[in-house]
Amino acid sequence: MEKRSIIIMLIISGLFSGLHTASAYIASSTNYRLERDSINFSGTRSTSSNYLAEDTLGEVGTGRGTSTNYRVEAGYQQAEGTITISAPADVTLTPALTTLSGGLATGSAIWTVSTDNPAGYTLSIRAASSPALQSGSNFFANYTPASASTPDFTWSVVSTTSEFGFTPEGTDIASTYKDDGITCATGSSDTSTACWDSITTSNKITSRKTSSAPSGSSTTVKFRAEAGASSSQAAGDYQAIITVTAIAL
Repeated sequence: MEKRSIIIMLIISGLFSGLHTASAYIASSTNYRLERDSINFSGTRSTSSNYLAEDTLGEVGTGRGTSTNYRVEAGYQQAEGTITISAPADVTLTPALTTLSGGLATGSAIWTVSTDNPAGYTLSIRAASSPALQSGSNFFANYTPASASTPDFTWSVVSTTSEFGFTPEGTDIASTYKDDGITCATGSSDTSTACWDSITTSNKITSRKTSSAPSGSSTTVKFRAEAGASSSQAAGDYQAIITVTAIAL
């Protein structure tokens, strides 16, 4: 009896799109507007084949200042904010499946996003190929929910097909993956192992947070691959390359 393993290779990326801040400037004319300035006694741009750096000396009153109405980053080229994302290990779905009787294999990974952006962030997922899970010319079809616009509350694959899908879990999952205990994309619950969807080559937002997360906010993504008992899925090592992206709002 032949067996196969199903491996998900994960690629992690983090993007920062900038903070939404109030418009302000310190000098203007009919031809220009200066949003900030720098008063110092030294500073220059330095470059090499490996880096580019800009520095300044002699500034005073630099740093972060806040009140109930504003936040200001004072000083030369102050960063507007930061965002980081964790890099979990590759995932191997278990158990190994058989070509004759099929079966269900599962696995999961956790991504933690940290940001000081007061507007929060979004976390999205996409696959490098379609179908996502492949082995040479063989593949598992992308999971097909009953409704094209709503995930399935319960995982369901017919016996003649093989499919691969995911569901996110966490306090900040997008409304698409929340449920009322029966149906997805409605209610405010996060029922464990519910609301299954396909991973396509287009980004799907899995989590959305509308405030800063300096201590980190985690999303667990659960993966499933099922070969129906009558699907006669070919043996092989199946892989999916998944990209998860965090973007500050």
